[in-house]
Amino acid sequence: MVREFRRRFLLFCAIGMPAGAAVLWAAFSWKSSLAFALSFVLVGADFLWMSLGVERALGEAAPGKGMSAAFLLGMLVRTLLLLVVLYGILTFLPKESLGVIAGIGGPLVLLALAGAVRTRG
Repeated sequence: MVREFRRRFLLFCAIGMPAGAAVLWAAFSWKSSLAFALSFVLVGADFLWMSLGVERALGEAAPGKGMSAAFLLGMLVRTLLLLVVLYGILTFLPKESLGVIAGIGGPLVLLALAGAVRTRG
C-alpha cells in the first residue's frame, strides 16, 4: 500500500517539479526556479524518508532491533537537516521566498493528489 502510494507520488513529482520550475523561471527568474527546485527536492526527499518509516511501522518491511531509538534519532536528524537546508536556501537566495514557498507547497499538494487517486486493483 505504501509502495504504491510512493510510486504515484514520485510520478507526480517527476511531472510537477520540472513544470513548476519552468513556470517560475518564465514568470520570475532562474533564481526563483532554483529556490523552487531545491525546496521541492528537499520536501520530496523528506516524504520518501518518512514513507520508509511508515512502511516499517505498518509491517510492510522487516523491522530491525532498536527501532524506537532509530526512529527518534531519525526524526531528530530529519528535522535538523530540514532546518539547515531551508536556512541555506533562504540565505543564498533571500529574495526568492515565493519559490521556496511553492517548493514546499508543491509536494504537499502532490502528496494529497497521490492519496486521492485510487489504486488499481
